[in-house]
Amino acid sequence: MNSTEKQQFIKIFNRIASHKHRYLIFSDFITMSAIALHNAVNKSESLEQEYLKIVGGYERPDIDRFCQLLACTINLLEDEPRDILGVLCMELELGNEVAGQFFTPPDISKMMAKIIYGDKLKALDMPFISLSEPACGSGGMVLAFVHSMLEEKHNPAEKLWVQCIDIDRVAALMCYIQLSLWNIPAEIVVGNTLSLQFREVLYTPAYYLNNWRLKLEERERLNSAKKIMGSEEILMKNPPNNSSNTTPYFETTKINTEPHQNNEPLSIEKKEPKIEGQVDMFDL
Repeated sequence: MNSTEKQQFIKIFNRIASHKHRYLIFSDFITMSAIALHNAVNKSESLEQEYLKIVGGYERPDIDRFCQLLACTINLLEDEPRDILGVLCMELELGNEVAGQFFTPPDISKMMAKIIYGDKLKALDMPFISLSEPACGSGGMVLAFVHSMLEEKHNPAEKLWVQCIDIDRVAALMCYIQLSLWNIPAEIVVGNTLSLQFREVLYTPAYYLNNWRLKLEERERLNSAKKIMGSEEILMKNPPNNSSNTTPYFETTKINTEPHQNNEPLSIEKKEPKIEGQVDMFDL
């Protein structure tokens, strides 16, 4: 991390609205930054009103300083995908110790991702992989996994779909900002993973810009087809090398003709990626 840029962030942050609690200012910065990134590609009127309500509580010089904080964040994230906001939050002593909230240092996250999944990324022969983080915090583990993908020459914007959940909205929005700035297609959920009660869902700009809705619908149709036909030999593969078409295609090598025993109707329609009950961290 660029220590000069980090100190500049802290210096600017400490000059904003000295009469307000430091956590409130950090929370407002995170919320406004996340809304600005979201509404740039998919405007939400309710989020826009929340933004205007927050910004209305600050003087013009402080509003300019919030812009400078976002610029510092972008500069700090530029070198590599790593958790910057979590580190800054801990250095500013804004973590919730009562709730046991501590953000994992980036180097530890990177080591864990490399040890557990480094070798599996060397031979990636599927259209994309999915990662589910049920307690994402500021997204440190996801960013470490992205770093491992980049080391193996994979483009996360094309090869990775992420679902992140956290009960703390500020932490979830920190994750949203960092994944958005690294162009990671992701669904960020504010809610309780254990009770499956969710309050808010946001999609990063990469989801809209890279047509991930279509990719996820293709995978859903494949899974439904496998379930209906009772076959584990229906595969979704990349097109042959001599084909210019990059859309995944189906290859059927075996069909199990046993009748489907489940009397419940099967549906393959999908309007938006839905939140599954399974919350395994990595689904490779």
